[in-house]
Amino acid sequence: MRKRNMKKKLMIYEVMDVCDLKYPDNYFDVVIDKSTIDAILCGDNAFLNTAIMLKEGQRVLKVDGKYIAISYGKPSTRSFHFERKFLSWTLKEYTFAPVQ
Repeated sequence: MRKRNMKKKLMIYEVMDVCDLKYPDNYFDVVIDKSTIDAILCGDNAFLNTAIMLKEGQRVLKVDGKYIAISYGKPSTRSFHFERKFLSWTLKEYTFAPVQ
């Protein structure tokens, strides 16, 4: 990605563990999860690691920040992860029909 976007001087790519983000608290206005939850849910300790990932995502969000999750999974298999008691955001779901 760095090579592909080398003309975009302000674009930064970093690699780190989503369950242990190296950013300070209240750092981002928006966190975008593009199928990260899907990947985590395919691994060992899936529910625990998903909870840790979401807690880290919330930690790095500014007050009133937005966590945007894009998932291939059905809402019935994802929503409850975002409604855990230790998370303090409001869930809004949008489902898109497949293009035919």
